[in-house]
Amino acid sequence: MQTYIPYQLRVKLKQIDPILDKHWQQQLQSILSATPQTLHQKIEDQYLKAKNISWNYLTQTFEFKGHTSLKNLQLDTKNSELLQLADRINSTFSYLQGYQSDFQVADYLETIVREINQIDLDNQKDIQAQQLIKQSFLYDAALIIRDLDFTVSENHRHLDIEQVRTFIFEVFMKSEVLGSWFAHILPSEYAEQELAIFQDYFIQQQRIRDFEIVKTFQYYFVLSSSYDSSASTYSIRRFLTEENFGKEDRFYISGLVLDPQQLDQADYFENFKQLMNRIIGIQRKMNSHIVELVESLHEYNQHRLIPSLKEILNIQSFSIDHLVKEHLEILEKDLSLNILEPFLKGLKNSVQHTDELEYCYLNILRLINEFLHQLEILSQQPMLQFNPHARLFKYRLIAYLKLLEKRRTQIFVIFHDEFHYQQQVRAVSAPTQEIRELLNAAIEQTREIQQQIRQLEREMQNTENSSFLKRLFKKAENHEFKINQLKQNLIEVRDHCYLRIIAMQKQASQESVYLEAKNLIPVIDSKLRHYAFANGENGVTRLPLLLQLPEDRDSFNMQSILMALNHEFLLSTKSWGMPQKA
Repeated sequence: MQTYIPYQLRVKLKQIDPILDKHWQQQLQSILSATPQTLHQKIEDQYLKAKNISWNYLTQTFEFKGHTSLKNLQLDTKNSELLQLADRINSTFSYLQGYQSDFQVADYLETIVREINQIDLDNQKDIQAQQLIKQSFLYDAALIIRDLDFTVSENHRHLDIEQVRTFIFEVFMKSEVLGSWFAHILPSEYAEQELAIFQDYFIQQQRIRDFEIVKTFQYYFVLSSSYDSSASTYSIRRFLTEENFGKEDRFYISGLVLDPQQLDQADYFENFKQLMNRIIGIQRKMNSHIVELVESLHEYNQHRLIPSLKEILNIQSFSIDHLVKEHLEILEKDLSLNILEPFLKGLKNSVQHTDELEYCYLNILRLINEFLHQLEILSQQPMLQFNPHARLFKYRLIAYLKLLEKRRTQIFVIFHDEFHYQQQVRAVSAPTQEIRELLNAAIEQTREIQQQIRQLEREMQNTENSSFLKRLFKKAENHEFKINQLKQNLIEVRDHCYLRIIAMQKQASQESVYLEAKNLIPVIDSKLRHYAFANGENGVTRLPLLLQLPEDRDSFNMQSILMALNHEFLLSTKSWGMPQKA
């Protein structure tokens, strides 16, 4: 009997949103009808209640009990910037009600979301408050837009208001609310899709275009990936925009709507393919060495690495925790040697033009995403569900993808001289090296202070044990005051080190990522924060180093942090031998 909710089912449940989904009840019924009855109570407790969804036994339907509006939101934060922003946003809804065009709506939503996202926060409660503000704002705005009669700009794709509204709700807004849980159809899942267009057309198109497909109840949205890290793939303005080049037949787009109900109509598919050609793809012929390398890496991932990952479920022993850790380390070695290192070698030695760089970028993202997807599926197995090593391994994969995106212009570029390349290599290693030096210095300073404390304590003890006359004539010394002062110095050294690590991560924003702040991982443990730092040659050949810092400075142990960092550092610098692939 199945007692846990599989990853694929969790993803589907996460997508259900009574405010953003017009057909949410129908979708939920469909999901539950295909789910074992034994899981229904768990689904209700873990997912539906959190979404304010309940079953009405009288009407035999699911009901939504509403959301907390921004003006009624009770925020557990003292951050003045957040509180002031919430008040300012709340006063803008009247403007939204008066907007009449799609671009006005797009700019309103994206400007405010950008302002919310750009607030740089450290405190977990502040980060959670930030997410709540964004969610409440988007839901309040959605309720207005649901009835807003705005015009759709003239376009070659014949977009209508229903399609644009669906994109706003089920693509842009959902991607912001769900973060890393927002789902799109992976290329490896194309073969499983009901529509033949996936097998007959999209699989072939993936070889020359970088796009994602997002499924909603009524439509499929085909969206080209954004090459600008500041512009989201799910941007409304980007989706609406058609880039014209002076001639009627020369325009490019970033997204298309596929209506499955119209696929049987004459000429619909042909028109769709013509429009698909307007999504910019790879224009120049690919170097055969690069194509062969990328194909071999995908093949290795599918036929060697992922099967090896699945073997983790075959572990049978009393020391499962140790064996899982060992298996993941072997897996990481395999990933580095046979995928990441050959990939970087190809980037350095075989790439000849920018289209090949784009080809490499989109393919390594796909490959790691496929691997991560399989890990997510396995992570709900009891053996891995609460295993800290599996969880941190997953976090490092997530961070690797984010850091590839952040450092795209530092990695996927043709280096014309070794000096320029080595600059980037040094930039990757510098932050963690500085943190290690900081910790070593702070620990040494702590040892010196502790020695002084012990010396004073011995002197106090000797004084207490001496004779009355010696104590009478011995010059009085306020050792207790000095000891307390030194103990305060210990706290100051620790706190300074803690704050410097946080500051260093902020300074190295291109080479690191604060996972909770970027909504990349859920805040499972509010007592911990996770910082990931790019690792390996130019941040490519190794998974990131991961630092776990406690929220409470009193729990900050410099020795344990340094030991963990040194362990990760030794693993990352360890020579695992020559890769099996050329």
